[in-house]
Amino acid sequence: MAAKPRRRRWPWVLLMVVVLAVVLNVGLDKLYQYRLHEALGYGAVYAKNMWLTLGARYGGAVLYAMLGLWALRPLMRLWPRWGTRIMGTAAVLIGWAIGYGMGSINPTDWYLAFSHASFGRADPLHHLDYSFYVYVWPLLEAVLGRLVGTLALFAAARAACLAVLWLRQYVVTRASDKVEVSVRGQARVLLALLSAIFVVLAALAALQRYGLMLAGGNQSFVYGPDFVNARLVIPVFTWFHALTLLALALALAVAAWRVDQVLPSEDGFVRPAGRVWRRVVQAGALTVSGYVFTWIVSALVNGLYVHPNQSTAELPYIQDTISATRYGLNIEQVDAKPFQAAATLTKAAVEKDKNALDNVRVNDQGQTTSIYNQLQSFKSYFTFAKAAVDRYDGHEVYVAARELDSSQLPVKTWVNTTLVYTHGYGLAASPVNQFDQDGLPTILAGNTPQTTTAPFPKITRPEIYFGLRGQNVIAPSKQPEFDYPVGSSDKSSHYRGGYGLPINGNRLLLTIKQGTLRFFTSDQLTDKSEWLFDRNIYKRVQDIAPFLRYDHDAFPFVDSRGHILWMLDAYTETDNIPYAQPFMGADYLRNSVKVVVDAYTGQVTFYAIDTRDPLLQSLMRVYPGLFTTQVPADVRAHFRYPQDLFAAQAEALTRYHMTDASAFYNREDQWQLAKQIYHQNETTTRPPVYQMIRMPGETAPHFVLSALFTPNGKDNLNGWLIAHNDPGNYGRLTLYQFPQSQLQFGPLQAENQIDSDPTISQQLSLWNQQGSHVVRGDLLLVPVGDSLLYIEPVYLVASRENSLPQLERVIVDYNKQVYMGTSLASAIDNLLSAVSPNTPQPNAPSGAGTGTSGAGGQSGAGAGAGQGTGAGQGAGMNTGGSTTGGAGAGAGGTDAASLAQQANQWFQRYTEDTAKGDFEAAGKDLKQLGDVLARLQALTKAGGNQQR
Repeated sequence: MAAKPRRRRWPWVLLMVVVLAVVLNVGLDKLYQYRLHEALGYGAVYAKNMWLTLGARYGGAVLYAMLGLWALRPLMRLWPRWGTRIMGTAAVLIGWAIGYGMGSINPTDWYLAFSHASFGRADPLHHLDYSFYVYVWPLLEAVLGRLVGTLALFAAARAACLAVLWLRQYVVTRASDKVEVSVRGQARVLLALLSAIFVVLAALAALQRYGLMLAGGNQSFVYGPDFVNARLVIPVFTWFHALTLLALALALAVAAWRVDQVLPSEDGFVRPAGRVWRRVVQAGALTVSGYVFTWIVSALVNGLYVHPNQSTAELPYIQDTISATRYGLNIEQVDAKPFQAAATLTKAAVEKDKNALDNVRVNDQGQTTSIYNQLQSFKSYFTFAKAAVDRYDGHEVYVAARELDSSQLPVKTWVNTTLVYTHGYGLAASPVNQFDQDGLPTILAGNTPQTTTAPFPKITRPEIYFGLRGQNVIAPSKQPEFDYPVGSSDKSSHYRGGYGLPINGNRLLLTIKQGTLRFFTSDQLTDKSEWLFDRNIYKRVQDIAPFLRYDHDAFPFVDSRGHILWMLDAYTETDNIPYAQPFMGADYLRNSVKVVVDAYTGQVTFYAIDTRDPLLQSLMRVYPGLFTTQVPADVRAHFRYPQDLFAAQAEALTRYHMTDASAFYNREDQWQLAKQIYHQNETTTRPPVYQMIRMPGETAPHFVLSALFTPNGKDNLNGWLIAHNDPGNYGRLTLYQFPQSQLQFGPLQAENQIDSDPTISQQLSLWNQQGSHVVRGDLLLVPVGDSLLYIEPVYLVASRENSLPQLERVIVDYNKQVYMGTSLASAIDNLLSAVSPNTPQPNAPSGAGTGTSGAGGQSGAGAGAGQGTGAGQGAGMNTGGSTTGGAGAGAGGTDAASLAQQANQWFQRYTEDTAKGDFEAAGKDLKQLGDVLARLQALTKAGGNQQR
């Protein structure tokens, strides 16, 4: 008796090894990620999404692997055993891969589809709540789309089986009934699958009644169904297309039922019968013709009726677009107020608005960032990101965090980058309105160790472990962690713990995921050591709540404990609002969440600040432990309306301030965002600006975000949008509108006046030619009393690497006249006295012009005109651009006393530059001193000749 052959077990062993490796890899990765999120305090949020994601992916993979085996089963019967195994393995692997991809879902979308809040607002055609389009319709479309894909793949597999069996009948005995049965059986299955596909396509065609509500429209004045879609396509043609697809599905189903007639046998061969297929072909032709007919009729109606009558036929749909867009961007409740600026400015009005003028941003934001990086970084590996605008105790300030950039360390060993240089240190802060005699901002917070001056609060925890940069580190360890340099040594500290992953209990996971044995071999780790991960706050919050959208402008602030915290703005958004025009890539956008991250511990808190938002309400249902509704007062005090959202709303209001459909269609009053001249004579769109100002009709200054509008193609001012930031009024939008029949200069017109003023233009040109260049800051619009002032800072930057920007002048434009001073106070004094002082001679010492605030030059105004005693006072008078001579003893004067004073100033400058070792500047100082002495000598000789 022959021995029974041994079954080969190695394929099964190999399969089990592969499966085990996949399970271990996926399991370890998910366990590691869960541990990380658990360390952040949001393990439940991650676990809820993880289980649904894993179930969908691997459930889909198993299901499709089984379907793959089933789809190819008829072929597997025709092959020898070895071929069957190969084909079966291929079917399982391909089905697994397809199912894994088909199972890729967004768990949040699925949760929200079954648990969500209504919007309380319906579309104008179907009268369905917006929640259907936001949550339900996308899910239905996704499910039906996957179903069509699945049926199509299965049909393709059975079509391959049918093709093989069809060819096989030519190589077997003609009398074989078994071949006929197999061919007809596979044909029946294939026809049934095709019928099912067209049934699902018919359902999708019917669903297009709702999908077309989210269509882009003509992208000009209607962002949704226009006349043709609303009157013909949606109510008529979508049903017609669904019925033709059902007719085709029915024809295929009948063919499957009567497969013996469809594929009759002749001489032992199975051949199609043309007369039976005729119905299928006719149904298919009807379906295609339906789409062609729809296109032709739509084009004819558009061309013959809609376009000639567009201004009336499309009005209802234009109105729907206006309404939906204003709702989606939350600009429905903008408070529009008329405003007419006064043509006179008095000293009493200046004194009354002194608090607001004391907060005018004469220090430019971009230049302040550059100054921080040069004067407050101290080491090459310390750096400041963009200085942010905030307020403390009613004072507007710039603030930036001193973070550590480990890529700039001179020695990049593992110990240095992971254990020693683990964090940044402290903040730099300065008032937006104060600067010293060198044109540099006054420091309120800075230095190492950290020092602060009122109104900036004391910082008790200056270490910054979490911020805008930073690789993963371990802290604390046996290594002292670098804080800041002290002479030839370093000040160090040890981390006291926070929201990091403890090393103990997670060494194996960390070793596997980080690919290093140091978690076991390093003797520098302690029982308290933590793996500080996601130190970039954007990545940290994105990992916790990926279903929110985050603003790019995170900024640091100090709470009542003296801790440094980061604040980020988070948005809820959707692009499924019928008729709404998208801005920032979304039809609906709300700044409903503020995220606060502790710079020391890494603790993340999501504050729900607008619980009226239906999207936020839905998220709070799905993730009940994620959001906090009680906002501490010291956090709320630093809320800022986000610039990105405000810029989108301002852009939308250039058109959507027109609420009448006819005016909107004709663009009768279209606006544009105002332009300015910025930096080195670059014409740019003026960005939204944070300001502490007193708006018309209010009694005190408030912290606001503002944008300016001009008519489309024109430069005169006609709109001023304000977003309020103070607690109690946060998020309120006010639009001040200027009379269209009266000229109010816009920013670019003010800039042109500055450039056309002969005295100022000459001075700017001279500075741009003498080894330096002029940098212009943001042009600010400031109300004083009932009048409006444009204020622009002017910086002087030497044309050398790492040169410090120095605030040199402040320019004020009022009532079509331009005034310049070394501070805002002196410029306003000149305005009040109608004096525009001649600027100093080329390369004159900084601070040589008039000023009422001493050497430093605070921007505040309120002192009377003519009180300054510095050089350059009262040398001329400006009346609308013309200059009349003055007799004052200014820096541009020619009497002996003035020249002697200039000589003394240049000598002092020469002494200072020599002491600094800046011999190039000292040489220029000496040359200027020689020129002044030569003029003084010539003046003395002229006086002597006159006496003789």
